[in-house]
Amino acid sequence: MDFRITIVDDEPAARDALRNLLQANCPGVVVTGEASGVGEAELLLKESNTDLLLLDVEMEDGTGFDLLDRISKLQFNVVFTTAHDDFAIRAFRYNAIDYLLKPVDPDELVAAVHKAQQTLNYEVLEQQIASLLKTTAEKVFDRILLHTGNGPVFAQTNDITRIESYGNYTFVFLPGGERYLVSRNLKEFEEMLPMPLFFRLHQSHLINMAFVEKFLKEDGGYAVMNDGAKIPVSRRRKDAFLEALLR
Repeated sequence: MDFRITIVDDEPAARDALRNLLQANCPGVVVTGEASGVGEAELLLKESNTDLLLLDVEMEDGTGFDLLDRISKLQFNVVFTTAHDDFAIRAFRYNAIDYLLKPVDPDELVAAVHKAQQTLNYEVLEQQIASLLKTTAEKVFDRILLHTGNGPVFAQTNDITRIESYGNYTFVFLPGGERYLVSRNLKEFEEMLPMPLFFRLHQSHLINMAFVEKFLKEDGGYAVMNDGAKIPVSRRRKDAFLEALLR
């Protein structure tokens, strides 16, 4: 059975480019519908079935977020397409929602389609979309989605006490001793989480400054967290860390 894709973008050239890339690189995929705006897409999605929606962020009659806000129940996957919109990209990353930067790279498109073909948990996707819509409506990044081995967990950003590298994964620590192994590396968290609240004080550690109890000079220096954890401070980050403590 073909994997059905709907393209929503207000630029005809962008729709043409996506359709051509899909036809050339994604066997078993068929573009079953196209729309140039929010209103047209809403009608199209009510009248036809799709497996994946390739959805532009900014359109003349609204945004991709507006379209999703009008859909009562998701029955398809969603991958956003966007120009270099820093706010939108940060919102996608906070909520672990796939996106493609324009002009779309063929390899990234193939990877996104393949992932969408494997991911059919619409209940989780609805949670992600709901959180995305809240983020974009309130312009506040106060919750982040953590993909763990036991399923998705939404955490309050300010509640994260520290993050520790574990290969290509990380351990995310929350108050009360909660710890989650998450399929994101430390660099990704460093780029997403707000500074100066979060501070990279070692190649393997990112900490929430609000949970630092004190600094110990022994063995080159440690940050002591309020849960008792002692986090090493790298020599090149020591001065910046001590300055941050005094703010």
